[in-house]
Amino acid sequence: MQVIGSPLQIGRFENGGALGLSSGLVMSTGLVENSGQPSSTFSSNGLGTLGDADIEAFGAAAGQYQMNFDACAVIFNFQPLANGDISFTYIFASEEYPEFSGSAFTDRFLFLVSENGGPYQNIAFIPGTTTPVEINTVNQFTNNQFYVDNELGPNAATFVFDGYTVPLTASFTAQLGSTYTIKLVIADVSDGVFDSAIFLDEQGTYNDISGALTIDGQPAQGVIDIFNFVQDDVSLATPVYSVDVSNGTFIADSLETGLYHARFTPDPVLFPNAAPLYFVGGETWEEAQIIGLPCFIQEADINASSLDFLSGNGSISGTVYLDTSYTRILLEPYAGALVKLMDNNDELVAFAYSNELGEFTFTSLPAGSYHILLDVPYIPQIDEHDIVILGDGEYVGANFEILPDGIFAMGGVYLNTEELAFQDAVVYPNPASNELHILNASLAPLSFELIGINGQKLFSGNAHSGLSAIDLSAFESGVYFLHLSNQQVVKILIAR
Repeated sequence: MQVIGSPLQIGRFENGGALGLSSGLVMSTGLVENSGQPSSTFSSNGLGTLGDADIEAFGAAAGQYQMNFDACAVIFNFQPLANGDISFTYIFASEEYPEFSGSAFTDRFLFLVSENGGPYQNIAFIPGTTTPVEINTVNQFTNNQFYVDNELGPNAATFVFDGYTVPLTASFTAQLGSTYTIKLVIADVSDGVFDSAIFLDEQGTYNDISGALTIDGQPAQGVIDIFNFVQDDVSLATPVYSVDVSNGTFIADSLETGLYHARFTPDPVLFPNAAPLYFVGGETWEEAQIIGLPCFIQEADINASSLDFLSGNGSISGTVYLDTSYTRILLEPYAGALVKLMDNNDELVAFAYSNELGEFTFTSLPAGSYHILLDVPYIPQIDEHDIVILGDGEYVGANFEILPDGIFAMGGVYLNTEELAFQDAVVYPNPASNELHILNASLAPLSFELIGINGQKLFSGNAHSGLSAIDLSAFESGVYFLHLSNQQVVKILIAR
């Protein structure tokens, strides 16, 4: 399945009974999250994204040569299990109504079907005609029996669009043995503002994803996790369905209509060096193929590969934190994060999960360049630690902070003999939880003072040559300063 456009243009709607629908897929030329606002709110978002060639071609065939913008499209293939009619119920809604009916701003929707690779045919027509559905073909003046004025209508308080169609049906006859490609596409015409949207009713209560799971081509065991493509709470994305896998096959049934990602995690006992991956081979959700239901998809076959065991002396360690305040001050450890170590060729070389303290470690690393992909579904990774391991070097504090708008790299220091020759002391981890380490490379002890953000001295002591630890369990989460007698001042964040 292929999605064209911004992820913000596509989602799922619920409780559509007032519109004559139940629930299902929504696609917009703007932001789908605006749909539930009152019609007195103006939904107009110029996203600056591309138009669609099919929207343009179908307009030109009708003598309309305007450009189009902010296209959103979903494309998928299916093979019918029997001969018969396939039908979909939808409504078309727009902020172009009613002012721009009959103008050049005729935002357009197409429901295109191709059989066995043939040309697309549109099946979204005004009932009883072969006229496509758009602003100028159904409005308060033309085909108004299919038009609903929502400026002061019964749904004006909960539906942002000033006008919309009654539920319409798109259908075609499918033949057993044929392969069909369906493309749903909507776009702004003539300019990129005044949003329009299509609401596609779900076709049934139960949908399945099934397939074969293998590791290096052999039947696998493990767990398949199904994630919603659009999460209501991206700060803690969790699977909506998980199923154990045995004998290399799985079926995830009773799934609602919508868009999903599937992630396969091999059994860590039976396959200790086989890495998790998404359908059909993505290292993270951003690279994964989207599964759309209902669309009669091909089987979601996934083949994982076992990683080579590493044989070096270097190591990388860090902690994953979840920002619970959105102020980047209060953090708590994030357990169960999938941490993937990539080499300078962007190849996966190792993986780990953060423990209950949010900590992870990679050991036995050969000398080389590395970076870390932190996989938390639907939260993009904004930056990363670029890490170079020399000999038996140790990279400490490859920490990450998870916020709803992204994953950010924090702290990090590389330790080896050459570096210690130039730096008297290294303080880690930062942020810290219950213990702070001071690595003193000099022969003489270093005195230190822990200072609160208000300037009050809270604790003092000495860090002897080598590694010393400071117990932080008595101090609350927050910002502190560590003053060392070698004139170093380190800003410390305590987070639990």
